[in-house]
Amino acid sequence: MTSRAKKRIVLPSRPEPPSIEQILEDVRGAVASDPVFVSDLSDESLIPIHDMNSEREKKYMHSCSYVEMNNKLKESQALLKAKCDALRCAGKTLEGVIVKLREAAM
Repeated sequence: MTSRAKKRIVLPSRPEPPSIEQILEDVRGAVASDPVFVSDLSDESLIPIHDMNSEREKKYMHSCSYVEMNNKLKESQALLKAKCDALRCAGKTLEGVIVKLREAAM
């Protein structure tokens, strides 16, 4: 029997991804001990509880400072854009004044 004569195996088609509603329903129905929602404590199992809490507190404070800095950067970006636009407008006005002065000098 040749390889062409062998029957081809037809693989099933890939299933459709779940909808947002299905995902939310699945998440809402999950138990608190679901491994997806539990921190990986393998490294922390050897750390005393007090140290573990302080490490988590450090991570939380670091996250808060990151969010605060990100917000400040967004505000600074908006301020710089406004100042840049103002400088462009002033530059155009200055160019117009220079043209008028050259015309008056001639």
